[in-house]
Amino acid sequence: MPKAACRATPYLMLPARGFIHAQTVGKGMRIDATKRDAILSCMRNLLDLLDHAALNYGAKRCAVSAETGVEISFQELLAQSERVAAALANRFKIKLGAHVAMLMPNCLEVLPIYFGIHRAGGWAIPVNARLKAEELEFILTDCEAQALFVHPGTWKAASGALAKLPTLTQVVAVGFETPPPGTIPLAEFLATPGTPPPRPNPGPDDVAAVIYTSGTTGRPKGAMLTHGNVLFNIQSTKAGHKLRPDDVHLLSVPLFHVTGLNTIMPTALDQGAPLVVSAQVDPEDQFDTIAKYHCTTCFGVPTTYYLLTSLKNLDAARFNSLRLICYSGAPMSPLTIKKLRELFPRCELHNFFGLTETTSVSTVLPDNQALSRSESVGLPPPGLEAAIFDANDQPLPPNAVGELVLRGPSIFKGYYKRDQATADALRGGWFHTGDTAMIDVDGYVYLRGRQKEMLIVAGENVYPIEVENALCAHPAVQEAAVFARPDPALGEIAHAAVVLRPGQALTERELKAFVTERLAAFKVPRTIKFLPSLPRNPSGKVMKRDL
Repeated sequence: MPKAACRATPYLMLPARGFIHAQTVGKGMRIDATKRDAILSCMRNLLDLLDHAALNYGAKRCAVSAETGVEISFQELLAQSERVAAALANRFKIKLGAHVAMLMPNCLEVLPIYFGIHRAGGWAIPVNARLKAEELEFILTDCEAQALFVHPGTWKAASGALAKLPTLTQVVAVGFETPPPGTIPLAEFLATPGTPPPRPNPGPDDVAAVIYTSGTTGRPKGAMLTHGNVLFNIQSTKAGHKLRPDDVHLLSVPLFHVTGLNTIMPTALDQGAPLVVSAQVDPEDQFDTIAKYHCTTCFGVPTTYYLLTSLKNLDAARFNSLRLICYSGAPMSPLTIKKLRELFPRCELHNFFGLTETTSVSTVLPDNQALSRSESVGLPPPGLEAAIFDANDQPLPPNAVGELVLRGPSIFKGYYKRDQATADALRGGWFHTGDTAMIDVDGYVYLRGRQKEMLIVAGENVYPIEVENALCAHPAVQEAAVFARPDPALGEIAHAAVVLRPGQALTERELKAFVTERLAAFKVPRTIKFLPSLPRNPSGKVMKRDL
């Protein structure tokens, strides 16, 4: 597909900080309906999506920062992405297939950096901004990152990881008043002389991004998501959530997770709907932003809505622009759903389910089933198949419990450098989720547990073995077992039982501090109890249900 022929807009920068929108903006180029339909029918990658947005929506607001009020138009996003690509190619010598990591919380700069990586021909590696140095060191090494964008909110952990990665020297500082030594300020980086490289034209099966998801081995695995995966997910999002061109989306879920990166953001570009980009985590702050910018949709984890409905003297009339509330990552209690219904009677409520390996949207529960089927995560979108398999990978009838498997255009390409794990996950042409579930006679999916023993803490995946490994890294610890307990606010929280080595002494506070240095806060056990031994069955397996 040819490069967008829209008129370029002035490209301005703030000293030491980077992007700012132009004061004078060109008027988007008008195209006839035939050409617009041709663009949509031949869209094959994320660059086509960006061109489509710039051509169709031009000077219209694409995104605004909830924190700063700075805006950028669709045309400006294209122009800024071109500038990022030019700097990557000319200063960092980034070529086709190079891996560029982004370690940033939600901010306006993420958008042009993400598309700029694609424009330069690279793979984008969005990394969880909540991780600690040891976790980052592994991911940046495993993904073979050739460059890294960092932010003040992630610099402490990033600097610890970079200290052990002497070959990763191409680091761009985004949003710093005073960039750290050894980094390149974003403004200086973007001022690199030179033009963008020839526009790549990746196919639908080519990798767009690698997003790391914890594995049962305790080490994260990089899920390779293709351009086609994301484009199909846009259609799934529109079909399941009924997003509209006149929406204003609050984008407060992280852009390093698939809901923000692959569901909300690209669908908004496809439809020309503005984004309100926010790094806020406090529900009151988020809903103040909804009121200020008249947002119509809000995606979040059940914890957000639990805390919101617990607020006293909440003036729900301030949020009358809101028409859709979506929640995922953990079950939401019927009580919270009822309270949301009372507060926002005009809002649709959608529970949905997705995994990194499925690009994002795997099932959506329609609003009219929010209470009557509150335990269900809904129906798969058109084009995505769901089934329940037994231990021999044979399909089970309705209402039988087994492993949830999925098949369709949103299923990831594989795990980066993990051929055996890929073969295991995609055997028989289905993605084996590792989740225990059932599907009723009407096709609704109900999750019953997780074969991989994963916890979900406020929407974040936590694998016990990863936490157990961190606990056992302490020289006084002999063995550990991590298990979940329900929590009304966070969905689940991790707890641990630990056996110390003979002759060793250790307090709960000391061990928590040790683990906190190695794991993100949401992975640290809420409580740690010390036992003389762990309960085991006759085969030697730890009986976590007895803890």
